[in-house]
Amino acid sequence: MNKLTKISLTAIMFLATAIPAFAATPRSDDSMTLVYLFLGVCSLIIFLQLIPVFVLAYGFVKGIFGNKEEEAKPVTVRNR
Repeated sequence: MNKLTKISLTAIMFLATAIPAFAATPRSDDSMTLVYLFLGVCSLIIFLQLIPVFVLAYGFVKGIFGNKEEEAKPVTVRNR
């Protein structure tokens, strides 16, 4: 009987600490979806503003490290 009492008291102690977690009620205004939507739109705007920066940086790197062009040859113009 003593062993059964120890086991039951241990189980009651664990259940007593877990019951308040189940008693917590969720918030009635679940606005996290709107918050995530707003943050997604903000990040999309920032990303779209960074696209021209990446294109310009790519052009700079390509111009610096790319193949050097030869000098242009003069061409005669037939019609003026």
